[in-house]
Amino acid sequence: MLLYRYGGGVMEIYINDQKLSFLPGESILEVARKHHIYIPTLCHLPKLAPVGACRMCVVEEDNGNIIASCKSPARPNIRVHTHTPKLQKYRQEIMQFLCINHPLECGVCDKSGECELQDKVLETKIPLQTFSAEQREDELLVFQNKIYDESLCILCERCARTCNQIVGNNYLKVITGGYHSKIGINAQNYCEDCDECVSVCPTGAMISQRFQYKSNAWELEKTASSCTNCALGCYIVYEVKSTQQTTHLNQNKKIYRSTTQMEFTQLCHSGRHHFAHAPTAYKDDNALKSAIDAFKNAKAIRIGTQTTNEEALILSLLQDKLGLELYCEEARVYHHFTHRLKSTSQSPIYRTKDLLKNADVCISIASFIFDTMPVLKSQISKAITTQNTQYIYLHPIPDMRLKKHQHIQYEVNTELGVVALMLAKLVPVEVLDTKDSAFIQNLDIGYLSSESNVGEEEINALAQTLKEAKNPILLVGSELFYHAHSQEIAYMLGLIEKHSPLKIITLSPSGNAVGISLICKLCEDSNKQEGVIGYRERGEYALNPVYDDIAYKDNPDFAPTSHYTLPALTQIEGSFVNTDYALLPLVPSLPYEGYDLCDIAQHFGLKETYLIELTHKLPTHKGFKNIAYDDLLNHFDKNGTAFRGYDLDLIPCTTDTPITLTPIDSLPESNGSILYIPELSGNFFTLETPKIFGSHQFKIANKLTSHQKISFKLHHKTFVCEFIEQDYLKGMVAIFESAKFFITTHNYPYEKITPKPLELL
Repeated sequence: MLLYRYGGGVMEIYINDQKLSFLPGESILEVARKHHIYIPTLCHLPKLAPVGACRMCVVEEDNGNIIASCKSPARPNIRVHTHTPKLQKYRQEIMQFLCINHPLECGVCDKSGECELQDKVLETKIPLQTFSAEQREDELLVFQNKIYDESLCILCERCARTCNQIVGNNYLKVITGGYHSKIGINAQNYCEDCDECVSVCPTGAMISQRFQYKSNAWELEKTASSCTNCALGCYIVYEVKSTQQTTHLNQNKKIYRSTTQMEFTQLCHSGRHHFAHAPTAYKDDNALKSAIDAFKNAKAIRIGTQTTNEEALILSLLQDKLGLELYCEEARVYHHFTHRLKSTSQSPIYRTKDLLKNADVCISIASFIFDTMPVLKSQISKAITTQNTQYIYLHPIPDMRLKKHQHIQYEVNTELGVVALMLAKLVPVEVLDTKDSAFIQNLDIGYLSSESNVGEEEINALAQTLKEAKNPILLVGSELFYHAHSQEIAYMLGLIEKHSPLKIITLSPSGNAVGISLICKLCEDSNKQEGVIGYRERGEYALNPVYDDIAYKDNPDFAPTSHYTLPALTQIEGSFVNTDYALLPLVPSLPYEGYDLCDIAQHFGLKETYLIELTHKLPTHKGFKNIAYDDLLNHFDKNGTAFRGYDLDLIPCTTDTPITLTPIDSLPESNGSILYIPELSGNFFTLETPKIFGSHQFKIANKLTSHQKISFKLHHKTFVCEFIEQDYLKGMVAIFESAKFFITTHNYPYEKITPKPLELL
């Protein structure tokens, strides 16, 4: 037995006469579960602060006292019992009380088959219902594609606590009123429609309209995989069943919903709802021959970030075999920026999961983090609540949804000046070499402050906050990677990290950008090269999944094309690397009957038949390990510890080209209406129709109406989509949710536009 020493003595507790050790601060319930002793619960979740609402977790002390184990801290040498006749009777009465007016509609309830109330009724062996009460007038509350049925609610408060403590939106609340208590909403707050409240509900009180009456829980086949909708790689479970509509395998199965291990982790709106249905594909020999011919005649391959490690390795082998260039601007600019920053600071690459849990100050810059990495946003929100972390948000777009202590709003395209101001305030010139100290001394602080719209008092306050912090961290978003002065910005941030306590994490743009940057030798994509194959990207010859349920009729010039159908990532075995440099497995939940990249590569000498035969061959000198795909784990244990893939060995960053900071004579001006075109990441990774979200000010200035169809010029072509006014936005920068259209040219993600109203929708 592992014994923990505290204050010179061993801390031990007796549960069911077993002597068990525990850590300071652990509850009796936590100690019991750590040692595999079962105590029933209904309101408790390990990821939430205990509330003791259900009282099912009661234990009996030696003196006969009954206490709630979830809220009672373990104390040295106390003795408790988890199952006694007294506790059995107590729990039976609790279940009878919870079921007084609970409708007997299990046959049509979406929760049936996975309902915790059903399980606990069977477990406690209630012989009959002896309680009765006056029937309440219960209500149905419909909001954001969800239905709250008060008659099914046991008021465990899981939904409200998850929304507040984990998601961080405070949209749900408990309306107290004794017997008439219920769940309500804070309408002034924002609901991102992530369905976390549905996921944690133990009964059918909170259900999703998307899933209502679609399937019985026991009919669904569950497959645990990793979400690639952003670079976090969250644990995801796809729930699939046969539609019995056709004899073709890949038309006969459908994903009905995606879930997660709700006790320990979460999903965002995109992961929960924007899983792709499988493209229909069969073995087409003509398509295979045309693809082989395209590779023979190609000069370059453009790779999308939804490409797996194994596919990237094959493309890298084809690059050497055929003398091709490889493009992936997301991966290339991330790699160059990160290596410039870290080689300057001589610091290692840090992982968010390691730094955030101890951070007392967290700063983010150039990341619209609420939507590009929603789960990371939630983790920051939780850190604010549980460890009093101060969060400072630097971005051109005010986001009223974010839980934050300070927002420093800078003008679009003035990041060079903002980072220079930070360098001047955070690093003493005496510690720098001659050329860098001269650069700082020659800065026109007043001009930079005026043009960037960042007041000197704001930077001074930021500097003071960092001076008082013990574990400050800075999260750097991908907008800086595409900046015209990205290398100078990275160098200045490296100087800040080197000469201050600040630890910096560069957030991967999307998907498998990290893995591709490690595996492939990437060239700069000028977008002018001819003979370019697009692999999960645009190209003269394109290999892409094709989704039948997405309409592109309004904007055919921007629609993705596919000459050779690839499997979706829900149909493929492989792996990818997340922003924390962890290799995570992809497990197929849907079948695929067509050809894939291996079939093409075999024509050029590849011996492997399946992608996963390459997983253990990924380059070890880049941090990968010689571990076979079938040996990769992807689960949580009962204590919530994740066993998922493996962490790469972090290789020190280097760069060959020196850099000299040049004087900042001017900063660009960005007046008028600006369109922000984010990476296809997080909530922007969507299968819905494209939209523009703007503020009331943006609407008035452009004479628009909310839910109106508008047109605007984008890359010298006309794009048409819906405009929607959002209260959480302020100013003249609107957000473009481009859906599955190929919009980005991998440039700085802000463009001036002149929207023209067309018609009301």
